[in-house]
Amino acid sequence: MKKFLAYFIPILLAFAVGALGSYIQGDALAEWYPHLVKSPATPPAILFPIAWSILYILIGISAGTMLARGDMSVLRLWLLQLLLNFLWSVCFFALRSPFMGLLVILALDVTVIAYIIYTAGRRSVAAWLFVPYLLWLIFATYLNGYIYINNQKPKEKTTMSTTVAKFALPALPYAADALAPVMSEETINYHYGKHFKTYIDNTNRLIEGTPYEGMGLEEIVKKSDGAIFNNAAQALNHRIYFDGLTPTPKVMPERLYDRIVRDFGSVDNFNKKFAETAVGLFGSGWVWLAEDSKGKLSIVPTKDADNPLRHHLNPLMCVDVWEHAYYLDYQNRRADFVKEYMKLVDWDKAASRMQS
Repeated sequence: MKKFLAYFIPILLAFAVGALGSYIQGDALAEWYPHLVKSPATPPAILFPIAWSILYILIGISAGTMLARGDMSVLRLWLLQLLLNFLWSVCFFALRSPFMGLLVILALDVTVIAYIIYTAGRRSVAAWLFVPYLLWLIFATYLNGYIYINNQKPKEKTTMSTTVAKFALPALPYAADALAPVMSEETINYHYGKHFKTYIDNTNRLIEGTPYEGMGLEEIVKKSDGAIFNNAAQALNHRIYFDGLTPTPKVMPERLYDRIVRDFGSVDNFNKKFAETAVGLFGSGWVWLAEDSKGKLSIVPTKDADNPLRHHLNPLMCVDVWEHAYYLDYQNRRADFVKEYMKLVDWDKAASRMQS
């Protein structure tokens, strides 16, 4: 029974500290953490509770292997690392201070290294059980440091005016009824005047007081996630979409024509593949003509608010296949909408976005 308790109590204590830390993190995880600029190496959110659960079991067993032998000498170090683990949650999430969090997690790294060195000379298995914990902490230290370095709040700028929106709804390069009958004035009024405007307004509201406040829309899309990304990306996607339409048919510029023929065989092949991709995309999203760093063109479908910039591609033109883009005019006939949309593409604008 004593041996069972020697293992059970440290594991239970580790999970209790973890649960209390998670409780403290609650509001910050919902309101603050999603808006931070995070490292590209940040794992999916679901990985964190899984990893910590495994690590709590390992460090609990490590302490148990010592306590089961009646060796209490390691207990102080073990409890200290657990206290620092909890203190990190307080500093980083409750106080929302990446700097204080970085100091605490560095202290935690040192304590865990000391624990490993101390137990290695007494019972090597206890030391080895702590190694995955140390590796995870080193990675977490990097993530914490990245957040601290890349989320310094920009200095406020003094202006003569009161609050000014960072981003404004761009003017349409054509009249609201100019794209009819392919896109009716009613569709433009709802899609541009309401949906697009809402994404712009939400982006301005969400970035206020965050590090994204001083960034351009493209940079926000590349670096953000959560609600900020969803709204900023939709604002950028709609900006490219509406700017890339024209009521006057355009001849495809030679430089774009040559590239499409090279990469798709012919313009007809490109049009067919683009339409098939747009019709076949399940659910809401976008289909893009995009360019990679070497100038190769590809047709890229993206779900929801996703943008080719997130995949290191340069977007040239796009079609919006969210239902609000076409439902008033075409109901559920997406194929008809995509076919008619191709008549409105401003190929001059697409060619102007080519970087290679």
